[in-house]
Amino acid sequence: MSDLRPSIITGLPTGTKEAGQRVDFKPDKFDLAIITKGYRVWWSRSGICPCRNNDQTDQAQVNCPVCKGTGWFHYLPDLGLEGYTHDPYGNPIEINDAGDAVSIMAIMTAATLDPQIYEKFGEWTFGTLKVSTQAMNRIGYRDRLVLRDAELVWGQLIEFDGETKIEVTGGRSNAGLRYPAVRTQLLCRVSSAGERINYRLDVDYQIDTDGGLVWLTTPPDPDTMLFLSYTINPVFRVLDHVFAFRDTLVAAKTAAKSVADQHRKLPVHAMAKLDFLVDE
Repeated sequence: MSDLRPSIITGLPTGTKEAGQRVDFKPDKFDLAIITKGYRVWWSRSGICPCRNNDQTDQAQVNCPVCKGTGWFHYLPDLGLEGYTHDPYGNPIEINDAGDAVSIMAIMTAATLDPQIYEKFGEWTFGTLKVSTQAMNRIGYRDRLVLRDAELVWGQLIEFDGETKIEVTGGRSNAGLRYPAVRTQLLCRVSSAGERINYRLDVDYQIDTDGGLVWLTTPPDPDTMLFLSYTINPVFRVLDHVFAFRDTLVAAKTAAKSVADQHRKLPVHAMAKLDFLVDE
C-alpha cells in the first residue's frame, strides 16, 4: 500500500529540541545603528498622478500642475502626521515646509559610480545605492528620499520668463529650477556679441528660503536662455524592495506566547537611484 502522507514539512522532526538552538536578530540593535550612523532623509510617498487619463499612451500631461509632467506626485507617508508632534518612541516629528515629507534616518551604502560596473550591468546600477530604514518606516516603490545634509552638483538651462524670481518648478521644464538650490556656482547667459555674461550671487541675485533665485538688479529680458550650475540635496527614488518582508520570529519569553506573538518586523532594505537618472 502506498504512503499517502503529504511530503510537506511544517515543523521540526520528532525529538528535536528548539531550546538553546535559536540565534535571534535583535531589531533594537539595528535601529541603534541606523540612528547613530544613518543620514537625515526627507521621506515622501509617491502616487500615480490622475492626469494619466489617456487610454492610448497612459502618459502624464506635460503641463500638469500636480506632477509637473512626471506622472508622479508626493504625499506624507502617514496622512495623520499633521496632528502629531512626536513618534511612538517620544522623538520629535519633523515635516518639511511643503508638507509632503517627514524626516527619518536611513543608512545608505554601496553607492555605484564605477564606470566598469556601468559597462557590464547597464544604466540600472549607475547612481544607485542601498537604503535601510527602521522597521516602522516601510518605504515603498517609487518613494522619494532626499538627503538633507548632502550636496550634489546639478546644472541646467533656464528659459527666463522675465519675472523677478526664478521659481522651483520641478519636473523637466526649463521654466524654472528642477530642484531647490542650496548654493550656486555659476549663473550666466550669452550676449548678442557672443560673450558670456556672469551674474553674481548676493549682487545680482540671491537664493530664497525655498531654494529659488530672486533678482536684486534688473533681470534679463524675457525668453533669455540662462545656464545655472548649483548644488542640490540629492534626490533618490526607491526602485524595488530587496527585502520587502524582512521579518523574523523572536524567542518566546513564556510558553503562553503564540507564533504570532513572536513575530517582529525588521528594518527594510531596498535599492534607490538618483531621481534624474530614473526613466520617468
